[in-house]
Amino acid sequence: MKHLFFAAVALLIFSGCTYKNEALSLESYKAEYKGPITRDKKVVYLKPVKDLRAKKNIIGYVDQKSSTTINFYSNENFAEKYTEGLGYALNLAGFNTDASSSEANLIVEVSIKDIELIYNDKNFDANLNGEIEIEVVVRKGDDVITQNFRQKGSKWIAPSYNSKDLEPFLYSLFTDSIDQIVTRLTRM
Repeated sequence: MKHLFFAAVALLIFSGCTYKNEALSLESYKAEYKGPITRDKKVVYLKPVKDLRAKKNIIGYVDQKSSTTINFYSNENFAEKYTEGLGYALNLAGFNTDASSSEANLIVEVSIKDIELIYNDKNFDANLNGEIEIEVVVRKGDDVITQNFRQKGSKWIAPSYNSKDLEPFLYSLFTDSIDQIVTRLTRM
């Protein structure tokens, strides 16, 4: 009985102390768009967002001098989340998004080129840096305008190697980049 008790305690201790890197999930865009509103009720056709990243499940890493790399993971479909969030923000900005491409004043194509979060536990100021790189192609009649957006941010978080702990930071980069794109579209 004594050996069974020690085995159970050892199992409990070792299973509680193992490293678990839970995949990050991203909330749907719920922010209130606070940028300018379009005055002339433009009609926008938003094509589904493309995710051009080579490794879609890796969103960053821990910057350390070790030979083993600790990556941050997400099983989220960022293209789908971005399409949904961008459509919601466009509606909040006064755009009509319920039209076909032939009826639209603006046809918008969005591509996610990079999402990168880097955690560095040696830095005491901002130990988490992130960047989302987006390419937007807008067709307005015969004109084609291509713009690149880089939403960068940094902050200090409690020491962590868990992807789940990065959710609030990634969500703020996500919403800020959407707001930046919609603000630019209101000026066209």
